[in-house]
Amino acid sequence: MTFHGRANLYGGDLQLRIWHIGTHHEYEPDESSWDTVLDWLNAGVKKSDRQNYAIPASTVYMFADFLVCPTEPFRAGWVQQASIKSALHRHYVRVH
Repeated sequence: MTFHGRANLYGGDLQLRIWHIGTHHEYEPDESSWDTVLDWLNAGVKKSDRQNYAIPASTVYMFADFLVCPTEPFRAGWVQQASIKSALHRHYVRVH
């Protein structure tokens, strides 16, 4: 399925999440796509911030149209693991 969402790496506990905007639902990249999503986040980090932060990817939100394939059944209120296939129209916003 495809939806507009926001990817974020929480620096404190290293949770990588993609929020489906307009819902209360989040996805977590599975092992096959974790590094890819992390690379997409790192691509949005300014060069000056790469040396100033221990986890540079946690300094940006990435908004995009995500193509995801859930790898486990939907359960309301739970983060759902998914294989993240693509992220089109990427836009980065610095976390404040």
